[in-house]
Amino acid sequence: MPLALRLSVFYASLCLFSGVQVPFFPVWLKAKGLGPEQISLIMAATMFLRIAAGPWFAFLADRLDNRRRVVISLAWGSLIAVCLYVFTSGFWQILFVTLILMSLWPSITPLIDTIAMKAAHSEGIDYGRVRLWCSITFIGASYGVGWLLEWQTPLVISTCLIGAIIVNLAGAYLLAPEVPSGIHAAPSGGQWKAARAILRHPLFVIGICLAGLIQSTHAVYYTFGTLNWQKLGYSNMVIGALWGVGVIAEIILFAFSGRVVARVGAVQMMTLGAGAAAFRWSITALSPPLWILFPLQILHAFTYCAAHLGTIHFLSRAAPRSLAATAQSLYASFSAGVMMGAMTLIAGPLYQSFGPKAYFLSAAVGAISFFGTLYIGARWNGGPLITIEEEGTDHGDGNRPRHSGAGC
Repeated sequence: MPLALRLSVFYASLCLFSGVQVPFFPVWLKAKGLGPEQISLIMAATMFLRIAAGPWFAFLADRLDNRRRVVISLAWGSLIAVCLYVFTSGFWQILFVTLILMSLWPSITPLIDTIAMKAAHSEGIDYGRVRLWCSITFIGASYGVGWLLEWQTPLVISTCLIGAIIVNLAGAYLLAPEVPSGIHAAPSGGQWKAARAILRHPLFVIGICLAGLIQSTHAVYYTFGTLNWQKLGYSNMVIGALWGVGVIAEIILFAFSGRVVARVGAVQMMTLGAGAAAFRWSITALSPPLWILFPLQILHAFTYCAAHLGTIHFLSRAAPRSLAATAQSLYASFSAGVMMGAMTLIAGPLYQSFGPKAYFLSAAVGAISFFGTLYIGARWNGGPLITIEEEGTDHGDGNRPRHSGAGC
């Protein structure tokens, strides 16, 4: 089976779970008897937990130089954890199982992104064209479970979650065995030194923070977008169409991302996403009419997709190969954990006090990110921010990280 097809199948299997969990997990929690405060606590825990879990598994994968093996192990662990939902009842049991599950399953994403970017560099595979299948199956799973709930109780959602991870596990076994990178594994102290060195590099830290900030501009939208549109009197069909337009625009950009990134540049894609966020959320805050909302939703291709693509390519070039998964996992932790979690907590009281004007916070964060990405674009030369001397060379300080010419 061609490598691009293997990656496409895995990405498709990966987002089946997201398509069930993101829109419908709160519905299942409510059906299990949990109240709003308990549901919000569990949802917040799933965001902040990945801050530590993801980088640890990624560091292990880099250390082993075998992301596929770690992906399969995480998929098996996720399957065991999600099956426990069948036997849980009450807040504490559900919270415990969720903490286990959401420390394992989200850690898969940065590892598969690392595998895909490695294939893009070595085999010429278009990352966007394999990644778009994640968005396609997300839509399919969401609509499928929504249709299922028309004639089944919400308790069926746990069965759907189990089925989705079984498919994901099968997809993990279809991944091609990795060819060793040729970089000798460092002693654990050397690997830690390299990780600390990249984490101390100003451009890397700024880049990770800016990537998280851009993605966090979606916090108000993800949390209160549907509720706000319902308040404005739009039907569920219209609201579904608005969400769908954004994801379709995202899929189209993923399909042509190879040529777009090559022409525009990695950091410039982040700049484009940040600028689009400042514009999109400023107009959304004014509660524009429907004929303006649909074009604004098309900007999701830039606020999410362009920013994500730019970040993925920036990290794959700025971090040394031996820290590829660690770098991608730090991005996932900051964007989906630290930044998104913090913005979600801030968005709640803001929306309660100011309604849709809470989107102005997202617009401000987008504007700040825009100028930050301009700074990175002016200071980064496009290469690794640090270099690592391989173990076993004639240098007396094997595997010592050194700053390259790129950076501040």
